[in-house]
Amino acid sequence: MGFIPGLVLTGVGAGLYQPVMFSAAGLLPARQLSLGSGVLMMFRQGGSALGVAALVVITGGAARPGLDALRAGWVFTAVTAALAAVAGAAVRTGVRADPGESGGSGTDPLRHH
Repeated sequence: MGFIPGLVLTGVGAGLYQPVMFSAAGLLPARQLSLGSGVLMMFRQGGSALGVAALVVITGGAARPGLDALRAGWVFTAVTAALAAVAGAAVRTGVRADPGESGGSGTDPLRHH
């Protein structure tokens, strides 16, 4: 039963980031929705694998890591999350429409800032 809090935190985290990511993928033109969904899933799985690998390295791969190793893992997770939030806020994205969708003017107007 000691793993329940971790599962709850995982669920809360997924509930906070997935709607934002799926709504961002929804801004893509219809022909690129499956590509956007695939890229989203690839980065999600890759990020999870890298995060687990980093925590294993930080805790020394011990089956029962000490409290200091677990604190270092939490600090790593918090710093990584903060850096991701700063990077996400700093990135200015714009999804461009296809030339056919913009009336063929030759310039692609931004659909979303």
